[in-house]
Amino acid sequence: MLLAAGCESHVHKEKKTLEEPKFIRYTVKSYQQTMQILNNLGYTQERFKKGMKKIPRVELTRISSRWSNESKNIPIEEKKSLFLRLLASGALQALEEIKEERTRLLDILQKISKAPISRKESHWLRKLAKKYKVIKKRSDILTPEKLEELKKRVDIVPPSLILAQGAVESGWGTSRFAIRGNALFGQWSFSKTALKPKEQRRQLGNYGLATFKTPLDSIRSYLLNLNTHPAYRSFRNLRKKLRDEGKLLSGPVLAETLESYSERGKDYIDELLSVIRINNLAWLDRAKLGDNSPIIIHPDA
Repeated sequence: MLLAAGCESHVHKEKKTLEEPKFIRYTVKSYQQTMQILNNLGYTQERFKKGMKKIPRVELTRISSRWSNESKNIPIEEKKSLFLRLLASGALQALEEIKEERTRLLDILQKISKAPISRKESHWLRKLAKKYKVIKKRSDILTPEKLEELKKRVDIVPPSLILAQGAVESGWGTSRFAIRGNALFGQWSFSKTALKPKEQRRQLGNYGLATFKTPLDSIRSYLLNLNTHPAYRSFRNLRKKLRDEGKLLSGPVLAETLESYSERGKDYIDELLSVIRINNLAWLDRAKLGDNSPIIIHPDA
């Protein structure tokens, strides 16, 4: 059992079962307690920097309102490491969901080439196609071309690239949008719940930044954005090319396609590459999730 002085822990499991607990939840009162939980898992700053084969399952329920002030009073390397370790685990969890979608999709596509699929499989396939914006309505016809496009879209984003963009877009989790809306990737929104920038460019409309219930939801939304938006077609095309050639989906390689993500263009890409290089993140593109019961960390404020 993990122990962190002053924090509350709860083991959640089903009654009358000998199975491992479904998850362990900690309520923390400071970033130090979060650091201690990670360290007790063996998920230390030193091990992360050197590279790990498996990343523990850790989920942060929200970015603490204290973090913007706390982060000013700790060493920069410690601040960056805490942010990267939490985001790395969240990224791999979100990617695990996409991998499951892709595996089922490939199985169904293989079936289609030989025989009719079941009604349940057809329903799931159309739901997935709508989610990834290959069709607008579930009743739309899924042509072979659209199925091929769906296969191209339902795929992962290299973890090193996720972490680099999250760090740059959220100021290592300290931006106003991160603190108030768990927004890590600077995604625009025109909804009523969007957080408005302090200096809104009126010629672009009444826009703001999307807010999310949890940081994990922010990661999921960012991944779907890269996998569906027309601006990132070159990203998806290069990813498919790497797949077809049997090559690693590399963050530094795919980062070169993201000029449209920021008005800064090439300078933005250079910054992403710098973050990956300086923080030694490339190893994450081969990392996997650990088998531990998920650890839920909930800041009390």
